[in-house]
Amino acid sequence: MLAALLAAPAAAVQLSMWVMPVTTNAQHDVPALLAPWLATHPGVTVRVTVLDWESGWNKITAAAASRRGPDLLELGSTWMPAIAAMGGLEPLSAAQLAEVGDGAPYYPQLWKTTQVFGRKGVYGLPWYADVRAAFYRTDVFRQAGVDPARAFATWDSFHAALKKINGLSVAGKRIAALAYAGKNDWNVVHNLAPWSGNAGGDLLSADATHSALASPQALRAIDFYSSLAVEGLVPANALEKDSDILEGAWVGGDYGVIFSGPWLLRRIFEAPAGAVVRSNFDVAPYPAGPGGHATFFGGSNLAIFKGSRHKAEAWELVKYLGGRAAQVQLSLLSSMMPARIDAANDPAWTSRHPACARLTAIAADGRAYPPIPAWGPLEAVYTKHLGQLAELASGIGEPYSVPAMKALIADTVVEADKVLEEAN
Repeated sequence: MLAALLAAPAAAVQLSMWVMPVTTNAQHDVPALLAPWLATHPGVTVRVTVLDWESGWNKITAAAASRRGPDLLELGSTWMPAIAAMGGLEPLSAAQLAEVGDGAPYYPQLWKTTQVFGRKGVYGLPWYADVRAAFYRTDVFRQAGVDPARAFATWDSFHAALKKINGLSVAGKRIAALAYAGKNDWNVVHNLAPWSGNAGGDLLSADATHSALASPQALRAIDFYSSLAVEGLVPANALEKDSDILEGAWVGGDYGVIFSGPWLLRRIFEAPAGAVVRSNFDVAPYPAGPGGHATFFGGSNLAIFKGSRHKAEAWELVKYLGGRAAQVQLSLLSSMMPARIDAANDPAWTSRHPACARLTAIAADGRAYPPIPAWGPLEAVYTKHLGQLAELASGIGEPYSVPAMKALIADTVVEADKVLEEAN
């Protein structure tokens, strides 16, 4: 009897995994990414469900509240603290943390997004990175006689470069200098954050209990950022559009510069063979401000769901996907930068295009938001008010002025501080 039991095959395990559309065909690509791991775990299968960013939050929070959900899931770096604080995620044990070097392989700024600000515990592993940078048309800069290295050196040199390229006719198209989304975009907070950081400011106080948008440094950044639209270097109609539309317009040749993330590489590489942008683009860091260099650093993490009945197998899969080889492979499938330092410096990624290596270099100045559970409602407040700032900068209603901008930001801070006070 004992011999028969020892010879019996292990019970089959099916893991359920929720992911976001990290590639254009995630329902095919994620299983392909899992194939090497599954080949060494013959008793395990994985059912992959691809959510979308618009409805994913509601589905994940409902699962966390009911304890009925997947075994493992992808979470945006700003979502993870809230789901962890709800008790929806399984914290990693000391033994598990030791298996991943206590986070040493990952960018420190991304590692902190796997935690909850001010509390102990790690709730997952960074999976891929979103690092923001300037994507610019090399042919436009060349025709304008602008040296990119100088153009992206400081705020002043960047401003001067935009004035030179604005209105140029290149490859049969009149070029607007800069594409920046405005009131109809989910991305406005991420767009502002690097400018505030480069001015020496921040979006939150050091203890994460108050908004820092009204600090002199942040206000200086907001004024500079807004002035680019006031001067017409960002067309007024751009401020009515979202990032997706503007990225398509930049790839189509309508703009000289756009600030975006690694996913734009995929859009460039998938452009038609004759598209001018494919052989005429590069990447540069945000221009340094009076406070130095900074850029937004986020991405997605992987976590084990608290209600999983297969936590050991789920951890093995999370650990695999958090490894160097899997992260490099994902970067080639998705164009998103790896969250591991060794993977982000792997030749398979860095040699794909010079822009990939530049993004890895820019990541050294990346700054993630404090991982507070209240980030979601706080970001909603910021997005609403910064959308109004875009209207002000584009001349809708009263003309732009520094006092009007400061009044708008003062209202933002009052509402933001209420959100933070309620959360604490």
